[in-house]
This record gives sequence, structure tokens and C-alpha cells, in this order.
Amino acid sequence: MHYARISALAVPLTAAEQDQVYRAAEAAGKDVDDFMRDAVLAAADDPFLAALDRAADTVAARSDADRVQHDYATD
Repeated sequence: MHYARISALAVPLTAAEQDQVYRAAEAAGKDVDDFMRDAVLAAADDPFLAALDRAADTVAARSDADRVQHDYATD
């Protein structure tokens, strides 16, 4: 699967989103940088997303091999 790459991981947040992140970091007992780093890495290592990625690759690889042929009507 192709992933777009950017030079820096930076996402602008609204004031409300920033407040939400600060409250969540405080509740987790972490500073904001550590909290965001952990959240980003956990999301990137999501087993459900990895399974979807593998499933897409499997379907693409097997599409030609498993295609049903209906050539019996050509006679």
C-alpha cells in the first residue's frame, strides 16, 4: 500500500482541540509532547489497521487467481 510522506508530522489544531489534548494529557499524567507521541505511535501500530492493510493486499493478489471463468457459453 502506498503511503504519502511529508517532511514533518505537524497538524494544526483548533483551540478547542488543543484544550482537549491538554486535558487528556493531564488526565494521563503526561506532558503534552509525550502524550501526543504515544497516541500517534499507538494509532500507527493499530492491529485493526494492519489487518485491513493485509486484507487489501491479499484480495489484490488473489483477484486474478480466483476469478471464475465462464467460458462454457462460447461454444
